Amino acid sequence: MPRGKEFIVSLSTHLEEYRNMLRQQVLPAYEPLGRLSLVYLLGSLVSGYTEEADLDIMMVWNDASVPAGSLREPLVSHLDERQGISPFVVDYRDIHLERYVIAGQEYNVAHQTRVSFEAILHSILDGKRDGTDRVLDPLVATAGFTYGELVLDRQGLGQQWRSRLSAFPPVVKQECRRAVLAHRQTHLTDLTTLMRRADWFKFHCILVEALHTSMRALFALHEVYYPGDKWLRQSILRFGLGEEVLTRFDRIFEASGPAIDRAIEQHAALSRLMDLVEGYEAEAFGFVSLGETSELP
Repeated sequence: MPRGKEFIVSLSTHLEEYRNMLRQQVLPAYEPLGRLSLVYLLGSLVSGYTEEADLDIMMVWNDASVPAGSLREPLVSHLDERQGISPFVVDYRDIHLERYVIAGQEYNVAHQTRVSFEAILHSILDGKRDGTDRVLDPLVATAGFTYGELVLDRQGLGQQWRSRLSAFPPVVKQECRRAVLAHRQTHLTDLTTLMRRADWFKFHCILVEALHTSMRALFALHEVYYPGDKWLRQSILRFGLGEEVLTRFDRIFEASGPAIDRAIEQHAALSRLMDLVEGYEAEAFGFVSLGETSELP
């Protein structure tokens, strides 16, 4: 996608071919492993950010657990056209995925139970942690589902949740904004101190942390579930966060000159992004008082 200030969709000309492969060859191979309830595509290829990438697929199972790795490994060996390699299958906490190549295209297939899938979406709608220790970021996982493409939707589970998520939860706006305001002064002061010391590693660690928090808030205030850190510039364009957000975001990564000059420019760009977050009137978005107790991370 050309670099600029307009989002240009770069949908792969092979995407329909991949959908057909999924329906005709991949899904039938998984069907005997359990009760498959929902399948959707997500990621950069489906979003139109690039024409060439792996195809990300989420499978949701209406069972107590996702199919065991011992069941998925033979399936991966059968589907993968690459011979003589060990099947790539991962089961770690809430991460269950495999990778394989069919007709030159890599497929990344992840799995969730329906209970886990719905618990994540409930935590976003209700603004409450459910006590589960996850690797997956619930807000990013929600974005992947909301802005992805449904391929299989038995009993209409996907459509029901799409409908519920169409009204952006005020609590997400509130909490993402609160996270910026709570640490704004500390972050900016620390960055100034680190500039004076020329402690550039720590400077950039804090810069990235503060930028990440600010961008989550800006997406939320535009009623967009945070799409994740990858392809973030393209997401700013796609979801229409505005020219000033894009300009300040670019300045952080395009600052030039001596280290101290770059740091000053980055500090100023970050501060302005935080200003944009702070400038949203709480009442306009239905926020509760920032002094009230919240439960969303």
